[in-house]
Amino acid sequence: MTAGDVKSADCPSGATLQKLVELPKDMTFGKVECVKDWAGADPQGPKAGDGVYLFHYTAGTGWKYYGEGSGYDCKDLGLTVPAPFCISDPATTTTKPATAKPATTKPATTKPVTTSPTCPSAKTLGSLVELPKGVTFGKVECVKDWAGADPQGPKAGDGVYLFHYTAGTGWKYYGEGSGYDCKDLGLTVPAPFCISD
Repeated sequence: MTAGDVKSADCPSGATLQKLVELPKDMTFGKVECVKDWAGADPQGPKAGDGVYLFHYTAGTGWKYYGEGSGYDCKDLGLTVPAPFCISDPATTTTKPATAKPATTKPATTKPVTTSPTCPSAKTLGSLVELPKGVTFGKVECVKDWAGADPQGPKAGDGVYLFHYTAGTGWKYYGEGSGYDCKDLGLTVPAPFCISD
């Protein structure tokens, strides 16, 4: 299945959101809670932490992965009402909300590559995640069924966004950061986005 059915503004199911990210082995999304154009998915499994996976809906591009963790500030998400996946400060809920982070890429007709593990473009990978304002993907480097995208912009860190290709579902967000171990990714050859012995 492709991620084409994630374009509805209705609160998505856990199964629908799992098409956008690659969860660790033996994990699934349990309860999904939505407020306005945000969805928080609770990971379930033996290695699940106490954070949530957060997704944001943008008209024209659909649901995109936003981040994972805990302690999101509702006002930073542009929410003036309490939400189960963010912290509200009652003293500030009457003030004008911050604008939600806009997507930096809006490929309304671009869908993730689902038929071939050919190295995807930065634009294709940008359609899978919501990047911070002013950040875009620069160079994309691929090894086997993995793609590392280098974020570019004033708030870009020194890590990479990592994506994994699975036959039948296509490219999915895997994680972001640095110091990935190539062996943990199943790679026996060197790759620019992981460390090999």
